[in-house]
Amino acid sequence: MGNTLYTATGCARCRIVVSFMDDRDIAYEKTDILAEGKERFKTFYKEHRPKITRGPEGIEFPILFTGDAVIQGLGRILARLQAEDALDAFVSPAASPPGWVSGLDLSARYLPDENDFLAVVRFIKENGLKVQLDTNGRNPHVLAALVKENLCDKIVFTLHGPAARYKDLTGLPLEESDLIQSLSLITSAADYNILLPVQPVATIQGPGVSITPEEAAGAAALVEKATGSKKHPFLIQPLAPAPGSDLEALTLPQLFTYRTQCRRFMVRAEIIKQHSVPGG
Repeated sequence: MGNTLYTATGCARCRIVVSFMDDRDIAYEKTDILAEGKERFKTFYKEHRPKITRGPEGIEFPILFTGDAVIQGLGRILARLQAEDALDAFVSPAASPPGWVSGLDLSARYLPDENDFLAVVRFIKENGLKVQLDTNGRNPHVLAALVKENLCDKIVFTLHGPAARYKDLTGLPLEESDLIQSLSLITSAADYNILLPVQPVATIQGPGVSITPEEAAGAAALVEKATGSKKHPFLIQPLAPAPGSDLEALTLPQLFTYRTQCRRFMVRAEIIKQHSVPGG
């Protein structure tokens, strides 16, 4: 069975995928779900409903069906067409505002060759959409190549802590030199922010936190070292305890300690407001 591309009338992301496939002579059958393909898509949706994401705005289009796989969304489709499954870990479904594409993330693992990832992002930019890139400091060579071509309109940098804690916190180690290089590149984007997640965790000694205030300050100091500036949008992100853990959420006084420590190096450090934070 060949490729079937489900599109919607007036969908800019659908138009971009059509252009990509036409440029590369990739055979496909296009079905407009708002026109002649309405009933066909209803049948397809019933058969593949668990594999199709529905967000607040409804179902995201386009959707590509290869006969074996259901691939939804502009970024994921372009990545699969460009590099088969080699980029699957770096592109995820994401609800993007009009004119933007998100869900592009360099954090998954080491990516030795940046060319396919660049080709996907470059095509998105060439077709008039803005790009949000997520990273945690991994793959600085890819970020450097993206920045060189001015392909990132916004960078969201999740700073998990000092580099020495990355293996514990993310499952993969990260060299401090890579973390510093990635941090040094963030100001090249027109818009960026740095998130420092903090979460209650269970330890051998009892309830604890993913990183201590002192480790958070060490991460903030690394940002200053990498960029030469204390003035970056630095957001402390309180995360809820893992489901079923019986741990309590961090209180506002606890979070104030993190903010105070981080402001020694990032004077704009703030706490992301969470309605569930006790003591707020």
